[in-house]
Amino acid sequence: MNETIELDLREIGTALLKQIWAIILCAVIAGLGMLVYTANFVTPTYKADVTMYVNNSSGVNSQYMSSSDLAVAQRLVETYTNIISSHTVLSKVAEASNLNITADQIRGMLRASAVGETEMFKVSVIAPDPQLAADLANVIAEVAPGEITKIIPGSTAKVVDYARIPKSRYSPSYTSSTILAFVVGGVLAAAVVVAQLLMDNRIGKKEDLEKICPLPVLGSIPEMDEEPQKPSSRKVRH
Repeated sequence: MNETIELDLREIGTALLKQIWAIILCAVIAGLGMLVYTANFVTPTYKADVTMYVNNSSGVNSQYMSSSDLAVAQRLVETYTNIISSHTVLSKVAEASNLNITADQIRGMLRASAVGETEMFKVSVIAPDPQLAADLANVIAEVAPGEITKIIPGSTAKVVDYARIPKSRYSPSYTSSTILAFVVGGVLAAAVVVAQLLMDNRIGKKEDLEKICPLPVLGSIPEMDEEPQKPSSRKVRH
């Protein structure tokens, strides 16, 4: 059984090597096709970030935060990001932005996550226009702290960094999409070669016959690789 598996793998490897240039060609065509499609038909998006700090000091006039305040602040990060993503807050953001945009549309562009294991979190807006992304992110930074205080009295969020207009696109990545298409195209082409090999039930050599017939092979016709040489003509001198 092991010999049969080894022989099959060897045959598959040989078949792939024979078609290696066809496989590479398919991979290149897939990669170039994805590059052209991405560059011409995929709308680029831009991301603007606002970094905020969870403030959970125990007193209004406190000038410092205790270790317990910091621990609570870290636990509140997820709560704050959920509050910012709520319809209540985003409706206020849509109203304050004066951009003729709805809360649901803003939610589709919004990403909020903690910054490592700290009491800071980042709010990102991903939009097809870099100016729009920065404007919405900054409006969120202005509206969110007040709304958070209304929902959780005694807590608020302070802005660490306001959003700037992004200079480069966030997506798509031409390099990543091209490499991915190149790999997928090569794998699919190799799969087609292997499928053709496995579906080929023709008997081409003695080993193929031994797989399907338990009887011994009495004889075989040898391959004639070389053409018989023609007898050379000799000149006869008189």
